[in-house]
Amino acid sequence: MFCPNCGKEVKDGAKFCPYCGKSFPQLQREEKSTHRRSLMFIIIPVAALLVISAGVFAYLRFFPRISPEKSSEYENKGLTTLSNIVTQGSITDEQMLKEAEDNFKKAVKFNPDNISVKKNLVYAYLISDNYTEAKKEVEELLSKNPNDQFALKMKELLGEENP
Repeated sequence: MFCPNCGKEVKDGAKFCPYCGKSFPQLQREEKSTHRRSLMFIIIPVAALLVISAGVFAYLRFFPRISPEKSSEYENKGLTTLSNIVTQGSITDEQMLKEAEDNFKKAVKFNPDNISVKKNLVYAYLISDNYTEAKKEVEELLSKNPNDQFALKMKELLGEENP
C-alpha cells in the first residue's frame, strides 16, 4: 500500500506512514469495524442458541405433556390408596389422604381431559374434608359439561355443607 500523503510504499496494515508521519485513521476504523463484525459472527449465533435453549427448556419444564398411560398409572395408585384407606378403616390418616390426592393431581397433570380422575379427585377432597378444593373441581367439571350428573349432584351436596 502507498501513503496517500507522500506516496511512498508502506507496509499493509500500517497505522501511520514511517516517512511523513501521516496517520491512516480510515484503516484504523476499518480494522475496528472488521473486528466488530468478527465478534458479531460469534455473539449472534451464541445468543440465538441460548434463547432457543431457554425456550426448549421452558417448554419441556413448564408445559404438561399428555400421557394417558402415566395418567392411568397415577389414577390407579390413587384408587389403591383410597381403597386401602377404606379397608384399613384409616379414614383419618391424613398422610394416606394426601398421597391419594397427590396421585390424582399427577394423573390430571398428565391428562387434563381425564374426567374420571377429576371425579376421583373430588372424592379424595371430600374424604379429607377439603370442601373448597372439591368445589373448585366440581365447578371445572361443570364448565366442561354443564349436564354432568355427578358434578351436579356434588354441587348440590357441597352447597348444603357448612365447613
